[in-house]
Amino acid sequence: MGLGFNTFRRNPREGVEQEQWDDLILLLQDFRLQTVPDRMGSVLDTSDTFSVSSARRYLDGIMLFTGGPVTRWNNWIPIKINILIWRIRLSNIPTRERLSHRGILVDSILCPICSSRVETIDHIFAGCSDLIVLWSRIAVWWGVNLPSQITMDSLINWAVSFPWRIGQLKAFDAVILISFWCIWNFRNATIFGAAIPGNL
Repeated sequence: MGLGFNTFRRNPREGVEQEQWDDLILLLQDFRLQTVPDRMGSVLDTSDTFSVSSARRYLDGIMLFTGGPVTRWNNWIPIKINILIWRIRLSNIPTRERLSHRGILVDSILCPICSSRVETIDHIFAGCSDLIVLWSRIAVWWGVNLPSQITMDSLINWAVSFPWRIGQLKAFDAVILISFWCIWNFRNATIFGAAIPGNL
C-alpha cells in the first residue's frame, strides 16, 4: 500500500504500538479508493441517499405524539383557551403532582382549593369538591343532564353528546371550555395569592 513510517512525526514504538500498526496495515491492504463523486449515504431511506425530508420524516416518527383523541377547536372562543384544552387533553399542564414528579420542589402536592386530595388534572377539573358544583350549575342553566360519570374527558366532550344544531353545540361547547379556563385561572390565583379559595 505504500504507507511508510515517514508520514508520521515519529515511528511507531515497539510492542503494542507496533502490533496495532501492523494490524492496521493488514486491514488496509485490500482497500482501494475509487474515482467516483463523493456522496452522503443514508440508512433512513430506501434510496440510500441522504435528504433533509428523509431526516425530518425519521425524526417526526420518533418524536411527535401520534394517536389519542382528535382535537376539536372552537372558533367562538380565544385561541388561548383552545390551547389550554389541547394541553389538558395531552396531560401537559403544570399541576402540583406533575411538578413534583418532575423533581420540582412544591410546598404541597395537595389541591390548593380543597386541600384534601392530590392535585392532578382530573382532580382540578372534575373531582375537586369545591369546584364540582360549577358543572351542576351549568347543567341547570342549559337544562341538560350532567354526564353519567364526571371525568375530564366527559366534560370536554359534553357538548357533542346532544343532538343540537351547530350553533347551539358551539355555544354550549364554548361555555364548557371557558369554564375550564376559569377553573385554571382561579386555581392559579389561589396559589399565587390573588384569590380566596371558595370564591369561584
